[in-house]
Parts: sequence; C-alpha cells; structure tokens
Amino acid sequence: MTKFIFESELVFNPAPHNQSNFNKFGQVYKGKREFAYITELQKRLKVQIMRDKSFKKYGEIPIKVDYIFGFAPTKSWSKKKIQRALSHEIYPTEQNKGDWDNLTKSTQDRLNKLIIADDRFIVDGRARKIFTPKPYLRIEIEEV
Repeated sequence: MTKFIFESELVFNPAPHNQSNFNKFGQVYKGKREFAYITELQKRLKVQIMRDKSFKKYGEIPIKVDYIFGFAPTKSWSKKKIQRALSHEIYPTEQNKGDWDNLTKSTQDRLNKLIIADDRFIVDGRARKIFTPKPYLRIEIEEV
C-alpha cells in the first residue's frame, strides 16, 4: 500500500487532548480548542479522501504514523525571535502548546474509522512540534 500523506495549514494551532475537563456528571469532555481543532481536521481529512479516488482505509494491520505539528509564533515576539523560531532554533515548549503525546492523541482520535481501523494498530511513529509561519499539520501513514 502506498503512503497516505496529509499536509495542511490550519486556522488554529493544533490542540492537545485534555483529560482534565469534566462536566458536572464526572464525564470527560473536549475543551473548545480541542473541539475546534478536531472538527477542522476531520473536515480537511474528508476533503482529501474525497479527492483521492485511490484512497483505501488502513485495515487491521500494523502501521507507522509520523506527525509534524506546526505552531505559529507568538505575535508579540520580536522579528528576531520569530525568525529564530521559524529557523528551528526555538521550539514550541510553552505550556499552552500541549505535550506532544496529547497532540498525537487528539489527532489519532480523528484518524480512527476515517483513515485507519483503530489507533491500536499504530506500532511505530514519531511526533514533532515546530514553529511554522501559520498553524500546520502533516501526517504520514504507512504499513509496517
């Protein structure tokens, strides 16, 4: 099977899965940022699938998934600091950017049933957080 590659600028920065949001019944719910991110991601993935007539969902087989999460530099930064961020001298480690494992979790939840049978079949992969001119996401999937 060929590689599935999804690459897109986003309206908002990628948002991590957050398990600490509970409603009055003690149930976990998605925060506004995560909900907006996964809704946009789902729409963009569906558009790509519809355009790619050769797309076939990954079945119950081991797969490798690589992610690049791109974050727009903070607008209040100096031009010099923004340039350092875009040249990957500075990385998005601020608390509001999220942990890379939680970013992959929110993204993998959108891949389930749409691109892959289930994220339990992911046996290998990598996730990277970088600064990009605009919010950005790249997903690369291949059979192992």
